[in-house]
Amino acid sequence: MLSKGAGVALLSAVSMTVCGSIYIATAQESARASSATTASSYAPTVTASLPVFYDRALTAQGFPNPLIKARIAGHEGIFIVDTGASTNVLAKWYAEAAGIPSVSTDSSARDLSGKTATERLAHRVQGHWSDGQQFSLNEAVVVAFPPYFKSLHLGGLVSPQLLAPAGTAAVLDLRTPSIHFMPFARALSDLRRSRAPTVPPDLTKPCRNSNTRLVNRVYLAPVKSSGVTELMQVDTGAAGTTFSERSKIAKAIESRSQVGRPSEGVGGAVRERIVRGVRLLRGGRTVKVNPSIGKSSPPCQATGNLGMDALRSCTLILGDREMALSCGAE
Repeated sequence: MLSKGAGVALLSAVSMTVCGSIYIATAQESARASSATTASSYAPTVTASLPVFYDRALTAQGFPNPLIKARIAGHEGIFIVDTGASTNVLAKWYAEAAGIPSVSTDSSARDLSGKTATERLAHRVQGHWSDGQQFSLNEAVVVAFPPYFKSLHLGGLVSPQLLAPAGTAAVLDLRTPSIHFMPFARALSDLRRSRAPTVPPDLTKPCRNSNTRLVNRVYLAPVKSSGVTELMQVDTGAAGTTFSERSKIAKAIESRSQVGRPSEGVGGAVRERIVRGVRLLRGGRTVKVNPSIGKSSPPCQATGNLGMDALRSCTLILGDREMALSCGAE
């Protein structure tokens, strides 16, 4: 969803039917910004990488997500690197501007309020990243997002786990940010050595939507707060952390909630409640965030979406069969 305050703020966005979520990218690139944290970053020794970055100006407007610049059919755009995206996604206006053909499907996308929008599917989308590397997306969902996506030049999003070459995992270090591709076992070994003797990373299995023919994969991670541990979707496409109303953690903290600003998804405006100063344990470390509580429907029986407010100091290893999450000190 996009929250409209002083500007347009990316809070969280759209979830694919049954399992997986998709989020919205930004449109302009300013100077590459480094993480505000001072702890050392995890940097595996591997050459395969993508040119991801943070944009300080967009972060100030509410877009703190990792980004990547792409050019498709001569049209440039900035895409969010979104672990919550079960598939790669193009905004309809961008697909039309670039002349990317698509076909109708019997599927739909839904935002966290449960409202839906129709979607189309594009095949074999080819382009270049900003460093000149070529890419080819076997399939990408095309969704008609709200009109201001075009005015902001929002092009879509990419799912980093689906970009990893066969036999490798996507290693996403959100401190810098950076993405590398390497075998999961090697990445996990490097991560453990770099963080020793701190707490071990959380290890979980990926979740797939078996009710679609599209290749898809998202991840859940254990999160503990108020003495309760639940599984939440790991979602770098969301600026803020969101709990579903059915969450036990939400029920434990909801007495402290305040009415938040209206947020807009593909289906229209919704209003959520905000709880300030909530401590969450994830990836072996505790972080203080201001999560929202709403009528969200995260995939795979998750009870919420873990956003960038909780993930900025973390490293993710996104494998085909397993995910590792390790977070540093704030």
